[in-house]
Amino acid sequence: MNQRERKQALDESLRRLGLVAEGVKTCVVVSDDGFPIAAFATGSTSERAGDSLSAAQVAAVSARLTGQAERTLDRLAQGDMGRLLLEGADGTLLNCPAGDVTLALVIEPGASMGHVMFAAQKAASEIETILARR
Repeated sequence: MNQRERKQALDESLRRLGLVAEGVKTCVVVSDDGFPIAAFATGSTSERAGDSLSAAQVAAVSARLTGQAERTLDRLAQGDMGRLLLEGADGTLLNCPAGDVTLALVIEPGASMGHVMFAAQKAASEIETILARR
């Protein structure tokens, strides 16, 4: 699979996730160094002044939180990170490992978290497979 095909497959996987998991505002495939590899934002998001949902900002924050979580789990001998969930009054950030990258989702308040987590885990597995193909 060449670079262009891989990018198209990632974009399609994120688009499907964004459409299937109701309440997902943004989903980003994030490299370990905090750069977005692929991203999808739903069209239903009403941007307020001061909202910071760009793929680059989500990727940077996500990578930093994932790194901190992994170091914390290691220090406490709790094994590998399964997922990271950060809930706020105005939404949620969900990070799911996907091989050597992380799938980060920004989720609206009131979303069905069980449904979103199931869809995100499925997408993370798909993303890991896409990136493993040579």
